[in-house]
Amino acid sequence: MPDLPLSKKPWSHSPLLAWSLAAAGFVVAAFCLASLTWDGSYYLLKSLQDGAPIMPHRRWVNWALLQPVLWARPVASAPVELAVLHGLMCSLLPLWSLAACLLMLRGAFARLRFWAVLGILIAPLPGQILLVGEVTPALQLGWVCLAFVWRGCPWRWALPVAFSAGAMWGLHPVSAPFFFYAAATAAALGFAVAERRSRFWTWAALFGLASLGKGAETLLLASDYERANLHGAAWVSECATGLLMTPFAALIPVLIEAVCSFRDSAPSRRSTLLWGVAFALGIAYTVYPGGWTGALCYRKFGILFATPLALMAGAEAWRHWRGSGDLPARSLLRPALLFAVMMVGMSFSWRYLCRSLLEHLATHRSPVHMQTDLPQLERDSALNHWSTTSLSLVLQGWTPEKVHVWDCDRQTVKNRLRICPEDACRWEDKSFKLAWLDGIALPFSAERKP
Repeated sequence: MPDLPLSKKPWSHSPLLAWSLAAAGFVVAAFCLASLTWDGSYYLLKSLQDGAPIMPHRRWVNWALLQPVLWARPVASAPVELAVLHGLMCSLLPLWSLAACLLMLRGAFARLRFWAVLGILIAPLPGQILLVGEVTPALQLGWVCLAFVWRGCPWRWALPVAFSAGAMWGLHPVSAPFFFYAAATAAALGFAVAERRSRFWTWAALFGLASLGKGAETLLLASDYERANLHGAAWVSECATGLLMTPFAALIPVLIEAVCSFRDSAPSRRSTLLWGVAFALGIAYTVYPGGWTGALCYRKFGILFATPLALMAGAEAWRHWRGSGDLPARSLLRPALLFAVMMVGMSFSWRYLCRSLLEHLATHRSPVHMQTDLPQLERDSALNHWSTTSLSLVLQGWTPEKVHVWDCDRQTVKNRLRICPEDACRWEDKSFKLAWLDGIALPFSAERKP
């Protein structure tokens, strides 16, 4: 079925509206300093300290996202301005992924956009507030490869797909299974479309090689941190936090609706009810600072939510190429609006936490502020993380006067204060060479355990 003219298309199916809602959510997140959530504040602090972008675990895409931040350093009046810029840079990858999918899936393929919107915006949503997490953009870029395959692997889109695949390679090991999904989908469609069989199978081989290559790289070169996080025990230990203490509950009715609409495309009251429940749960979880505490743990579970979506989308693409009837029309507005609402809710909640931390630092008499000095609400929120030490420095500007210590027993080693599990600085001799700490007078409290 050809795409309807813009003037006749239902506004709830508008790809431009869906993309605009996603962009609005990311812009709000950037200006609410979401790039400083969890590891993000350390990424910025460490990059400023070294004068070069941090690239943990060979994830070189971080260089492209952080280098513009360092270029802007001379004109920034405060570190938080650089945090906003970093947030906008981190938003480019998911917005690129969404735009590429929406542009590729036009005409008779336009109704497959629904799956790309779900996969890019909804599947990783509980963990999306961690803007610097490399696993989320890797999953989002993977949908560009899938959309390319559904569309029939047109050569004019080969370069954008190559760019997306290259970026996936420089992000996270979760790219390997997504390359495999693309390869399997292309191989399956090769059986369905005789006239394009060689093209489908060529790309199946290319994506298969990418999957094997990324998997081999992970097995051979993975850091101890990556090996520990890929271990099954790590998934089990974070399962309760990642799936029960996050807004993941809001995604369950969306998944149910996706499965039901795959089986029965006719609109129904069920669809309205399920989306209504998703919005209610999403708002309830995200506006309360403690409601999305486990979002950090969810990021690795995004692949579990994305897998059934990729399978159903591939099955619909197969059905389309086999000429088994028109694809069902589904609203793009609902998932895009759910993303925007939840992203904005978590972002304002995070901004409140940053403001609260800054206020407590300002009113605290000692230069050393402890986690126990925070009220219970903030203590049990996303501020309960080792990176809150870095966050406390970034929020105070170029000349911070105090420091927040998340866990004195874990963070101090022979008078050194750790701002990261592997990074320590000595306040007394100022061996922590960060330009905006040159004039700081922060002797670590002798009353604290060394």
